[in-house]
Amino acid sequence: MKDQIDVAVRRSPKYSVFMGLGAILGALVAGVLTLFVDPTAMPAGYTVGKGAGLLLLILAVGGLFLGGLLAVILDWMGRRKARKYRVGAEIDVVDDPKEIARRRIAEANGEDPDAGSHTPSEPVAEADASADDEPCSGSSDGPRNGSSSTGV
Repeated sequence: MKDQIDVAVRRSPKYSVFMGLGAILGALVAGVLTLFVDPTAMPAGYTVGKGAGLLLLILAVGGLFLGGLLAVILDWMGRRKARKYRVGAEIDVVDDPKEIARRRIAEANGEDPDAGSHTPSEPVAEADASADDEPCSGSSDGPRNGSSSTGV
């Protein structure tokens, strides 16, 4: 069955990239700010390392938040600039979950999803021809007729 559907094409930022870059920039800012700390001006019990760790934690989380906020703003701007198109869609209704799974696997492998399908009116051959085509190796592994070789 053929139909037409409306689609919107737009650019969308990857949130994880923006948030990761924000956290990295926050960590870099914390490192630069640590360079300007005078160790003699630190209160007793505090070290430059403790101050740097606190700055790193606060500014990295702040950068993570600001990167995510920037991604949300860019995504919102991208939604406003989205172009809408009407395209033809082919809707294939299949009720059998096994058939759906087989088609998805065939599509993932780059094969034609309809190549292996069969209608219920066609008989499916279940014969195993590979056992008849194998040459006998000639080794004696015991009887092949299903009886055990233990003699019990």
